[in-house]
Amino acid sequence: MNSLENTSGGQHPETLTVQEVQQILKLGRNAVYSLVHSGSFPVIRIGNLIRIPKEPFYAWLSQSHVVR
Repeated sequence: MNSLENTSGGQHPETLTVQEVQQILKLGRNAVYSLVHSGSFPVIRIGNLIRIPKEPFYAWLSQSHVVR
């Protein structure tokens, strides 16, 4: 296995794209980029690409204050 492949056999990437975070949070692109730049959760930058590690993102999401 290539060291760049994830350990789950390539079926489930360990990161999310900005578009995937938009779908999860049901937010617009600008709102997600604001979150990315706020430092609320870690991001990985590869050139112009932004990837959000799943584990820290979901930890942040579960700890976020939800108004009901």
